[in-house]
Amino acid sequence: MKRLAAAGLILLAPLASCRLRGPAPTRPIVVDLGPAWTDVPPLAREGLRMLMGDLAVTSGATTFEPQTPGLSIQGRVEIQLEGALLPGGLRLSAHLHAPGQPDQDIAPTAADPGSQMVEILAAAGLRSRNSPSILPRDPSRLLPLADLYGRARRGSDAEAISAAQDAASFLRTDPGCAPAAYARGAGLYRGLLEPGPPDVEALAACHEAFDQALQLVPGYPRAAAFQARVCVDTGNQRLAFQTLLPAISRWPRALGLRPMLAYAARTSGLLGTALDAIRQEQALRNDPLGDEILANNALLYAGEWDRFESSLSVGSDERPDPMREFYRGYIRLLRGNQAGAEAYFKKATAPTERDPDFQALAAAYLAALDGHRAEGLLTLRRVAQSRQGLRIPDGEFTFKLAEAFAYLGDTEGAMNAAQLAFSQGFGCTPWYGRTPLLAPLHALPRWRALISHLQARQKLMEDQFASVGSRDGT
Repeated sequence: MKRLAAAGLILLAPLASCRLRGPAPTRPIVVDLGPAWTDVPPLAREGLRMLMGDLAVTSGATTFEPQTPGLSIQGRVEIQLEGALLPGGLRLSAHLHAPGQPDQDIAPTAADPGSQMVEILAAAGLRSRNSPSILPRDPSRLLPLADLYGRARRGSDAEAISAAQDAASFLRTDPGCAPAAYARGAGLYRGLLEPGPPDVEALAACHEAFDQALQLVPGYPRAAAFQARVCVDTGNQRLAFQTLLPAISRWPRALGLRPMLAYAARTSGLLGTALDAIRQEQALRNDPLGDEILANNALLYAGEWDRFESSLSVGSDERPDPMREFYRGYIRLLRGNQAGAEAYFKKATAPTERDPDFQALAAAYLAALDGHRAEGLLTLRRVAQSRQGLRIPDGEFTFKLAEAFAYLGDTEGAMNAAQLAFSQGFGCTPWYGRTPLLAPLHALPRWRALISHLQARQKLMEDQFASVGSRDGT
């Protein structure tokens, strides 16, 4: 990556300078889809909603996703976007609900759909100076842009990968369209999640796409958050910080940036920064963070187990959620509550297509708790082997494998997995030393060498981001 080759990395503004400042320009906004749509495919509708959300957030408003857990519309402005594909082109309208005011049905007078979006937002008191970089140069291409945008974010893997190809074509004729650049990066990343040999070129192209989006709309929240996720998933927390801190400074009321900062910070061992980011996001939402394990694992690693366990109760129990049920069992196991752990590990293994690796991890613990250690070890080894072909290996999950190997008595397997987790970018030094599951490794020379390497890497992060360094020791 070009940024990594630059000599002399510049120290970025501390998180303290990214705190909420000044009054919000409007009430918080929820952009949702209304019921009245004609001949507009569902993913294109979602793309239109996302474009409207981008315009809202770059007006400076706190903009909520409609599916935010526990979201209450009270006190927030709700825009319900609707539309129809007519012989003359796409025609948008909206229903506007604002507390203390009569509801409005907005029928824009503008001829093209991009200008109709701007008109709808103006009725809600919003105006984005970045609309020329968010909307397509050719107004007739708004619907194709929305389609590829929706596919990249909400489509299947195949739809997202095809969206990356379509976005590249779109950018050849409209290189100034930031959402198209985002869609290209998001689709390329979905492709990298497929098993296969390392693809350095695809990863570089993914970063280049997000860089392009961030150049077009400085601090573009959606692109900054996704770019940071890619960085952390590939073990480049430094670049994640360099992406997120300027974005938070520019858009201090944008949701979703701070959970990614918490993700980058906690996997670097900077737990004070991670907890501060969580607090700021909660202040913005005026709600719990919900199911965002990406952020809330910082509570676990910092030893705030009561808060972590409480965070797992937020959300819906109506559909299987193996990851959440695994963590519900895991925290009970850490606390010595084997019966409670067993109950939640059983729930985590309920049939579903979601999170198969967390299902397998829960099954391994369940086997151990039932006295079937050999069966549990076989499950762990299968998972470890299946992940060898991943292009994005996820060092944090590899660390969970290390803990499970240690719990099942395979010290060598645990040590190997812990070293692999470090090489894959998981560097939360405090948790390496704090987790009781890895206590059997502490006397090993390899373990002491690993901790030494972890401490050295964490110090590099603390030195660069001195004012946002970890307040926790190992």
